[in-house]
Amino acid sequence: MTQEICLKYPVQLASGKVLDKLALRRAKVADLREASKGGASQEDQEVALLARLAGLLPEDVLELDLADYKALQDAFRGMLD
Repeated sequence: MTQEICLKYPVQLASGKVLDKLALRRAKVADLREASKGGASQEDQEVALLARLAGLLPEDVLELDLADYKALQDAFRGMLD
């Protein structure tokens, strides 16, 4: 199951592709474990996890507008219920 998120502020990725929507899949324990490797900060772990679930690189997630990042966070949290 995935949830589609339309971005209010599309971004151009390093690959040249314009990102205007995301497909966020449900997380597995393995995703959380992988994102927490390396002893990164909590913020870095969250970016890594959300990137993994959306099929992006963490660097791509860092380019999102804060409003779109909040929508991504909200969609993820909604999947935890």
